Amino acid sequence: MTKDKIVPIAKRGYSRTDIFVTTKWLEEHINDPKIRILDTDSIELYDEGHIPNAANVKDNYFKTSLENRTHVQSSEQFNNTMSNLGISNDTLVIGYDRSALLYSLRLLWTLNYFGHSKVKILDGGYQKWISEGRSTSKEQNTYNNDEFRSKINKDFIASNKHVLNSIYDQKTQILDVRSDSEWNGTNKRGGPRGGHIPGALHLEWINFHTGGDVPILKTANEIRSLLNQINFSPEKNTITYCQGGIRAAHVFWVLKLIGLDNVKNYDGSWREWGADFSCPIE
Repeated sequence: MTKDKIVPIAKRGYSRTDIFVTTKWLEEHINDPKIRILDTDSIELYDEGHIPNAANVKDNYFKTSLENRTHVQSSEQFNNTMSNLGISNDTLVIGYDRSALLYSLRLLWTLNYFGHSKVKILDGGYQKWISEGRSTSKEQNTYNNDEFRSKINKDFIASNKHVLNSIYDQKTQILDVRSDSEWNGTNKRGGPRGGHIPGALHLEWINFHTGGDVPILKTANEIRSLLNQINFSPEKNTITYCQGGIRAAHVFWVLKLIGLDNVKNYDGSWREWGADFSCPIE
């Protein structure tokens, strides 16, 4: 989408708009010492240019290690991650990316999972920022350490046991947001098995954003129309999953934006499910 065709946040029909900030708002608050701006893309993209005062996160998946990408960090690890970024429990965190909100929505999910709701994402991301001619920087920014203490919110996450029980639960639906090749098993992503969780619905995450020069999330009506096409029920509990809980975190928030409350992200996702031969697949 080009910047002149972007539907304003207030006109997209979302049930909540509090997770967003605009480029105008961020520019006006860019030197506020009470906020931390996080660039959630790779260090290579960050080095090419970023929003002034933004710091780069070392692991935008927030997994236990760069080698073990299955589960989200422990509380102790996440406390250290946030503290090293100068984030305390009183800090307002602003995340952005160049990836159609994929990694900034992962940040949003992860912080909320660890009990920190003072976090927002930049609507339109870095693309919108530069399309408007706003200033950029190549300076490596760091923040002084602070103290962050997490408090896990279990409402945000589903375990493999929860997912296994949900296969047979008529009140719960499982939404696979991976690519077609991952869904049908032709792309195993390096794992031992390909396919999908039995009974899952399927709609790839990229369908929920506009694409184009400045990708933004689609309107609530557009999102509902897409979900209707796969027989998705807004009345049921929903579990999202992908390969490692990243794309699933994106769609977790998409569903929240259209007013769904009972949504969980299966963070272990196919990386865990496919490697566990006790878990059934189709």
